[in-house]
Amino acid sequence: MTEGEAGMTTESALLRIVGSSAVFPFAATVAEHFHYKTNMPTPLIEAIGTGAGIKLFCSSRQGPDGVMTSRPFTEREKKKCEAQGITFEGFKLGQDALVLVQNKEDPPFPLTLTDLNKALSEKVFEEVVCVPNPYKTWKSINPMFPAYPIRVLGPAPTSGTYDVLVEKIGGPCGLFLRRDGFYIEAPANENLIIQKVLNASHTVGIVTFSFYDQNRERLNAFPMEGILPSFASIQDGTYPLSRPLYLYIKTLKMIPERAAYIREFVSADAMTYLAERGLIPLSLTEHEDMRRRAQQLGGAP
Repeated sequence: MTEGEAGMTTESALLRIVGSSAVFPFAATVAEHFHYKTNMPTPLIEAIGTGAGIKLFCSSRQGPDGVMTSRPFTEREKKKCEAQGITFEGFKLGQDALVLVQNKEDPPFPLTLTDLNKALSEKVFEEVVCVPNPYKTWKSINPMFPAYPIRVLGPAPTSGTYDVLVEKIGGPCGLFLRRDGFYIEAPANENLIIQKVLNASHTVGIVTFSFYDQNRERLNAFPMEGILPSFASIQDGTYPLSRPLYLYIKTLKMIPERAAYIREFVSADAMTYLAERGLIPLSLTEHEDMRRRAQQLGGAP
């Protein structure tokens, strides 16, 4: 969606990017490289969650320049932006994944998406009806699992990660996770989730792959459908909780800073330094498509 816009009278040279905490470490790293290479002001990167970020992005033409998300825009969100006269372009940045982790003292056990549905969904399908989730221990889900209580720390409904998790575990009984104390909504701070997992036995945390990768010496990851999260299994999509990450940038009256920031994000250099931070790169074909589209943006210095 690209279109000129003459109604904007003021623009700040300081870019503001808001949204997903999963994308935040990558966007912040790109901001540093962007500043170093261009001598433009370092963009302001704010982790406020995907949902809150999109709401702010679409609320005003003078709002944030970009929004980082851990899921695509919904049709409803696109219409809200369009109602404000906001045009934008979306870029896929790379692959990530949700990883269930425990501390090293607790051996992981192999889970399936069906197991996760039984452990986390607000309602589960029993015989012919949906009923409030009755499962209190892992063993009640599968007799081969340990007997300790289900205690899972994960994203809140304002997070795009929450939306992805609900979509992945599926089920016919609604799109909400349980609110009876067995699933605990955590703030958009994965370091906090990791600390709680490290300090509490039999506690499971849901974090993004980059955070797991940085702490893998202290954490165990659960196999999902028999597949462990890894660079290869996430990039090829065989790990069931894989998902892409996105950045949407306003294109109305495209300014040089916006175009330059996007071009740095999809540059060959960024593929290398973001991989070191845990972002799984796109395929070469997808990456080239993102790079080509970024080069077509107007307003580059």
